[in-house]
Amino acid sequence: MQGNNLRRLFLLSCVLGVIGLVIFYLATTRKDFNQPKKTFAELGGDFTLQSSEGPVSLYDFKGQVVVMYFGYLSCAEVCPNSLAVLTGAMMRLDKSHPKAVQGLFVTVDPTRDTPAELKEYTAYFHDNILGLTGTVEQVKSVSGQYGVFYDNNNLSDSFMEYSVSHASRFYILDKSSKLITAMSHTTTPNELAAQIRELL
Repeated sequence: MQGNNLRRLFLLSCVLGVIGLVIFYLATTRKDFNQPKKTFAELGGDFTLQSSEGPVSLYDFKGQVVVMYFGYLSCAEVCPNSLAVLTGAMMRLDKSHPKAVQGLFVTVDPTRDTPAELKEYTAYFHDNILGLTGTVEQVKSVSGQYGVFYDNNNLSDSFMEYSVSHASRFYILDKSSKLITAMSHTTTPNELAAQIRELL
C-alpha cells in the first residue's frame, strides 16, 4: 500500500513539473503566432513589393484573379508542392482563360531570397507566377495584412542557419483585388481551379 502511494506521489510530481514548465514557456515566449488575429473581413488590401523587374503593386493586377502564396525558397516540400498545385490549377484554365489568373509567390525569408532567385524559381512552375520580396519590415507588413504568421527557427547544426515556420494557404482575390477566400495547401488543383473559375 505504501509503495502504491509513493508511486502516485511521484507521478503527480512529474505531472505538476511538466505543467509548470509549459506555463513558464508560454509566459516567457513571444512569437508572432501569439499576436491578435484579424477577422477574415479585415484581411487584404493593396501593397507594393519588389519583383525582378522592379516595384509591383497588387492593384497592378486589377482585372485578373490573383492567387497569393507565402513561402520561401529554402522550403523543402510544402512550398514547391503548393506551387505545383497552383500551376496545375492555372494550366486547367489557360486554354479557356489565358492570362486571366496571376499567381504571386511572396517570400517570408526576405533576408535570403533575392528578386532574381525568386524569378528563376517561379519560372520552373508557370509563366504567370511572379516572385515578390521586400525589406523585412515590408514583408512583415504585407503578411500581417493577410493574416499570415511566420517565425524563424534556428538550426545551429545546419548550414542553412535557420528555417521558417509559416502558414501555408492560397489567398484568392477577385478581379477588383478583394480577398475572397483562403484555401489550404492540401487542396487539389481541380478544387483550386474550380474556386478560381467562379471569379472569372
